[in-house]
Amino acid sequence: MTTFHLNSLPKENRIQMIGEFYDMIDSLKDRNEVRLFIKSLLTADEIASLMRRIEIAVLLSGDFKYDQIIKSLKVGRDKISTVQKNLLQDDSGYKIIVKRLIENRKKRLKRIKNEEKSDRESSTLSGALKKFSPANRILPDLLDAVIEKFEDDKKLEKETLLFTPSRSPFNNKK
Repeated sequence: MTTFHLNSLPKENRIQMIGEFYDMIDSLKDRNEVRLFIKSLLTADEIASLMRRIEIAVLLSGDFKYDQIIKSLKVGRDKISTVQKNLLQDDSGYKIIVKRLIENRKKRLKRIKNEEKSDRESSTLSGALKKFSPANRILPDLLDAVIEKFEDDKKLEKETLLFTPSRSPFNNKK
């Protein structure tokens, strides 16, 4: 069986073929269609390999050192170096996806923390709070809002970089 090489096609055909591939991806309407397409197109190992490169890009964007990434993700220096070179390009697609991934992880992490906090408060304070009228809750609620506003952003940033679905409970709510 002959191996297909894109570069063996005339330039015009290559450009057309690549453009149609991008158009195909752009035509997918929702997450489920993307999932079905990727699942049909790639093997589980190929998907894992792509995600590993994205995780490397996330950690490099968070100023993690090669040794830290090697220890955390069990990848080689060559793979990290390749991702690093791509990240340094002005038109790096990694930059776009890393930014969006971190934003989504940050939202998910905040939601999880809020749910955990709410669960703890409702279980430990439910009896005590029943004694207070809603008017007596205004000051504590305001204080909670102020404290949350000034939350240590660096800590959240690092948690966000390390927060992956494979390492944490994951609820896909938006």
